[in-house]
Amino acid sequence: MKLVSSNTISEDLVELLSGVELGTNGAKYVHLDIKERIKEADNPLSFSLERNNRLIANITFCERDTGYYLRYFAFSRAFQSRGNTKKSSKRNSSRLEKEISQIFQDLTSKKPSHPLYAYIDYDNDRSRLFSERFGFENYSDIVSRTYSRINPKKNQNIIIINDWESIVGEIKAAYGSDEFYHEGHIKKGPYVVLNDDKGVMIACAKFSKVHWRIISLPGRYGSLLVKILPFIPFLNRLIKPKNHFFLVPDVVLSKNNSPKDIESLFDGALHLFGVNSLIWFIDPNKDIYKGQSKKINWGLLDKILGEKKVALATRNHKTRYSEKRPVFVSAFDLI
Repeated sequence: MKLVSSNTISEDLVELLSGVELGTNGAKYVHLDIKERIKEADNPLSFSLERNNRLIANITFCERDTGYYLRYFAFSRAFQSRGNTKKSSKRNSSRLEKEISQIFQDLTSKKPSHPLYAYIDYDNDRSRLFSERFGFENYSDIVSRTYSRINPKKNQNIIIINDWESIVGEIKAAYGSDEFYHEGHIKKGPYVVLNDDKGVMIACAKFSKVHWRIISLPGRYGSLLVKILPFIPFLNRLIKPKNHFFLVPDVVLSKNNSPKDIESLFDGALHLFGVNSLIWFIDPNKDIYKGQSKKINWGLLDKILGEKKVALATRNHKTRYSEKRPVFVSAFDLI
């Protein structure tokens, strides 16, 4: 077994991650656009464990000024089933665990002031146990909230822009002081902008279109619901388990902190991208969410899925979380 480090994404890694089923006890899904998404990783730092010239495990970080974000962690199915006896399997697992521990130790030694961080679904036992085993601790929570419309309507005051310089001042004023703030993905656009009747921007957000195959939804009847959804009127327009497209917004901004403006922005984005739902990942203590979430009409899917918590786990982090300084959440890190 040997460890290979790289600052690029290999084709072997793309193949390893393609088709991987994510989640355990809660929502289960497969990223269908992983081959395109992985190429967007900012400053990748990839560690691959190889055995007999085959990739058996990988850990990939996005190296940022704010720390190391743990973007991918995966094992090959071949390695998981390798070993004819319990003894050999235990020996392989022990060796693998030592290699992984060494990766974390080396990163901490390289930049002692840099925390390592990752998002962990509370229902994902495998990821939770992994994070605990290698010294990660819960730092705070973020939330995911689903917004949906059966017939999102066109808004004549909605436009798309890609001019980062024209809005960077507004974005930094609203998000620049958040913990873990970085611009690796938000500066790329596209941005959907809601203007008032005079053509002045009153709300905006960056949106990314995501493609999943949903195996199970969160909740006790998540697996059953996925099976019957195609036969339920209205709901079958909001979720298409085998071929589901949705949006994720970043740096949602409303100059007037208006729930109606946020709804208009979301509705317009859904219409522009030809989808019926979005998932907003955000620190619940962020003013734009904390102050407006109860006033927003989230739609039918929210009545089923509700607000879900996701743990932000960190290692080598010297500060304590403060509600006065929410964490910055980049949607790319969760899709």
